[in-house]
Amino acid sequence: MFKKILIPLVFITIALVLVFGCSKSDNPFEPQKSGFNGTVQENLSYIAGINPGLNGQIQDVDPSTSEIEGEIEIWFQSFMNTSTVTATNIVVWDTTNDGSIQNSSFTYYPEIKKAVFRGTFSDDAVFIVTLKSDLENQAGVKFDGNGNGSFDGSPYDDYRYKLYTGTGNTADYDFIHPEIEWVVPGTENGVDVLPLITLSFTGSDIDTEDLVLGNFTLVKTSNQVAVSCSLIASSHSMIVFMPKDSIDQAEQYTVNVKCANVKDTCRNVLLGFQDDNEGWIANIADYCWDFVTMALDGNHDGNPPVVSNVSVGIDELIVSFNDDIDLTTFTTTNIRVYDNSTGQNLVGSIINEYDGRGFRYTLENAESGTTYRLWVSKDVKELDPGGWYLDGNENGVGGEWDDDYTTTFTL
Repeated sequence: MFKKILIPLVFITIALVLVFGCSKSDNPFEPQKSGFNGTVQENLSYIAGINPGLNGQIQDVDPSTSEIEGEIEIWFQSFMNTSTVTATNIVVWDTTNDGSIQNSSFTYYPEIKKAVFRGTFSDDAVFIVTLKSDLENQAGVKFDGNGNGSFDGSPYDDYRYKLYTGTGNTADYDFIHPEIEWVVPGTENGVDVLPLITLSFTGSDIDTEDLVLGNFTLVKTSNQVAVSCSLIASSHSMIVFMPKDSIDQAEQYTVNVKCANVKDTCRNVLLGFQDDNEGWIANIADYCWDFVTMALDGNHDGNPPVVSNVSVGIDELIVSFNDDIDLTTFTTTNIRVYDNSTGQNLVGSIINEYDGRGFRYTLENAESGTTYRLWVSKDVKELDPGGWYLDGNENGVGGEWDDDYTTTFTL
């Protein structure tokens, strides 16, 4: 390919660095639980400029040779801890050829706060420049690449950007971590005893070599015994698997995804469920969810209990359930009424209903015009044959961490 013509220096000011912080596709380090996993990190206040600029072209500084002899320049706003400004902490990688840069050298000029990386760059290629989190200025400020306010170290707090030569396309390489977009079956009951379990991923670029059953498992929740499954299909955007044989009726099962073992084709790690994960941090948690299979006969019950009605009677609160409840779980540990404003407990007595499907909470100590809150623990349990714990959020699965039931009432 013809030699490139050297273009004028592109100097990017602090203001433009702040603009970087609004670009979704340039850096993956964003820990918020809102799915913004591709936002440039904000703690770059001591970077004054970079050349070439973000997604810029590396120019040939020596037209006398047949190769691309290029430079990458970084200016710091403040004086740096020189022991940290090294080739170990500023790394350039050729993604097209999956290798380091030939004939590379690195020089830091502390008096002008400038770092220069020089080398022989492949033509028609895309390169990643990584400023590692161990870089720090003389005040000891380090990168907070994932924006969580703490120093998590490399690679979680690194800053990365892309450059190219020739016809290289920086869009071919992304920093955006994939997430789980949806699952079937979801957290619900009445699921078939031979379910087709499907997960869809954002980005449509999951590495299919990671879509193996060792990373996606199904267990019976009560005893954590694994269910033998078969992989039905996989692609860059989804995986489908199912039990080899019918699983038990009216039982709770847990699907577990080892997110840290699943990456996209650019080796960005799967974070978890979309809009509900901790972002790019160390020790990414497995993503798990439960479902309950249908009852196929009258000897089984696949539906956890829910609160069916709450009403205020004369000096008592009447609470009803849709199933027969284990009355031994109607205790002051599992049932409380308190002032909604002050949080002060309202002392009262729990009286079981004769039909076994509810209780009454006496209000002899309540004050007229005051708003109170009823709290019923997820540990309230129905009688066999179901034996399920309370489904306070009414998603079809009982006993989850968010299955406590609450409601307010005013006398």
